[in-house]
Amino acid sequence: MAELTAKLFRDYFGGSWIGRITKNGEFQREIIFNWPELSGKFSSLGVEAGRIVPPGLGIQDNTRQVAIAGWRSDSKSWYAHWHNEFGGYGELQWTSHDIVDDVSILYGSLHECKQEGDDPTEHITLCEMYNNDNFRYTLRSFRKGVLEIEARRIRTGKELNALLEKQAESAADFVELCKI
Repeated sequence: MAELTAKLFRDYFGGSWIGRITKNGEFQREIIFNWPELSGKFSSLGVEAGRIVPPGLGIQDNTRQVAIAGWRSDSKSWYAHWHNEFGGYGELQWTSHDIVDDVSILYGSLHECKQEGDDPTEHITLCEMYNNDNFRYTLRSFRKGVLEIEARRIRTGKELNALLEKQAESAADFVELCKI
């Protein structure tokens, strides 16, 4: 087993990605998600679709959810927690790392409830990082089957951060908006 470190997450996932989602082998949709180049203890804080992300913070995807992720030194695990607009929530925990045939593989688990009133679902998670620009994320559960996201990088973390800083500079100041 290779050592699981926060550096692995911070170095690898920074950037913009386009993903193709399939459920039980059937195409569902495409998504674009952004993870700015990460710094500090925590890596992502989600915002509503179309909103500007403050520099240094990240977006989970383009749904209306709030998410935060980071390294837990006590368990040597990477955690992500989120809450969405439908009263749903989730907790993803990456717990181990291995390298098989030059493919870096992350192993973990996901506990989620898509919306208020739903029964929670437990998933086994796997992320195969083929190279710097491609990965496959797989969720398996007894109740829901197999969900996969094949993702390809479309922008580096540095490029995304520069774009977000440019957007932030051109955005109206929140205090100024409140005066109107």
